[in-house]
This record gives sequence, C-alpha cells and structure tokens, in this order.
Amino acid sequence: MNKNIAYGIIGFGYLLIGIFTWRFKYFIKELDDTQALLFGILFIIYGSFRIYRAIKAYKNGEK
Repeated sequence: MNKNIAYGIIGFGYLLIGIFTWRFKYFIKELDDTQALLFGILFIIYGSFRIYRAIKAYKNGEK
C-alpha cells in the first residue's frame, strides 16, 4: 500500500473522531458542550489537513 494512501486513511480516521466527539460529546470521558465543540473542530481540521497533504503528495508522485 502506498504510504500516501495510508496517510489519507489516518486523516479520515481523525475526521471521524472529530465528528464523533462533536456529536456525542465523548472523548475518553464525558465532555461539556464547549469542550466537545473545540475538540471536534480541532480533530476535523487536523484530519482535513492530513487528507489534503496525502492527496497533494499522491498527485505529485511522492513516495
């Protein structure tokens, strides 16, 4: 498997964790609304960044 594809999958995992945290207000322990919103957005942004970098590297042919 190309490492860029693996990085994209990991980024997608972070994106899902962010959505889960934001929606269900739980990450290792119960979170209040503000904490869930902040952690969720943080994970979503980081996951999106990882996916973007993986796609960019894949298109440039980097290994």
